[in-house]
Amino acid sequence: MTLLVSPEQWANWDQWFNYTLPGYILILGTIFLFVGLIPFLCVRKKITYILFGVTTLVLVTFLGISYFKNKESTEYVRENHYLTAMVREYDAQIFSNKYYDPDEIESFKYIADINTPSHLPSIYKKIPVKQEVTYLGKNDYYAFVKLDNVVMKFSLSDCKKIPGSKAYFTGYHFKLRNQKFMKLGFIDLKHNLRDKVELPREFYNKKVSKNIEENYNHPGLVANWIPDSEK
Repeated sequence: MTLLVSPEQWANWDQWFNYTLPGYILILGTIFLFVGLIPFLCVRKKITYILFGVTTLVLVTFLGISYFKNKESTEYVRENHYLTAMVREYDAQIFSNKYYDPDEIESFKYIADINTPSHLPSIYKKIPVKQEVTYLGKNDYYAFVKLDNVVMKFSLSDCKKIPGSKAYFTGYHFKLRNQKFMKLGFIDLKHNLRDKVELPREFYNKKVSKNIEENYNHPGLVANWIPDSEK
């Protein structure tokens, strides 16, 4: 069972992995090197033995505590691996946040990438959605459909033959589980992401007209859908 990470926990893990942990390692590592190890290697006296032992004990103790603390962050680490400019405004890095280019964030708004938010169950609730579209026919490689008077084409590999006489977009809407995630730079995905285009078995072999085939659109957003149609 997946244990969801709350906004507060996410913020705490961001702080721990990008500031607290590397900061302590840097400070304690420096102290161990210049107060414990180097004096011990240069001068073998009682005080250097003591300093080496104390600094070693402190460093090892902290690393041990960190190891057990990090084991609690399994879900955060797993989900953090999938963060891109599609779902977050910045990349949390050691001692800083690297903000993505606004143009990169904007370009992700028109790509039907279901995989990325699907790997972020703590952030987004995955809701199946379906809407009827008009099937216009196909050629050897593409199927053509229309929604809100916008014509789109899709590779047949993105299509699924279903019983009946109607065609549909099927996909998912990803809803933020908690609006507090927006304060951490996460993006509210407002539109439906298309997964499959379901084509009616009854009319599947319908040939698309040359006029439609040569004059289709390549939209970024149709109704409330990001179809990510073929260029």
